[in-house]
Amino acid sequence: MIASEADHEGVPLSEVERKMLYFSESGWTLPDIRTVSTEFERDYDENDYEQKIAGLVRKIEARNHAEKPDEQEAWDEALLKLSEGDHYLTVLTTMVPGAPTVRHGFVPTLDAPAVRPPHDRLKLWATAFAVVIGIFTVIVLYAWISGH
Repeated sequence: MIASEADHEGVPLSEVERKMLYFSESGWTLPDIRTVSTEFERDYDENDYEQKIAGLVRKIEARNHAEKPDEQEAWDEALLKLSEGDHYLTVLTTMVPGAPTVRHGFVPTLDAPAVRPPHDRLKLWATAFAVVIGIFTVIVLYAWISGH
């Protein structure tokens, strides 16, 4: 999606830039990524590349929010999945101002909201309602059984 956005914006990515989107220290990556990484470090400015990708991500998200909410939902889910590993693309996508910061710790952070799964609030309310009904049912059954 990033590469097609680059083509759409008239700033196509070179082969090295495209391959760097797959860079990972420990997760799945391209077989020749070490060679690509060496070439990238030698021939490219990392800050310029990161700003270029962040700008493309910003445009993708703006378009998705405005025109394609289903694609934005899929994008957010893909970012969540990607954040489970160690991927350079995760760093690039979180550089966008306002992008969701994904944390995996117990303590919540205040710096950025996490991406919420679809219908999360509805599930929360349904669960709360079921718990209240369950507690009420237990109390009524206890009163009925004990004869109060």
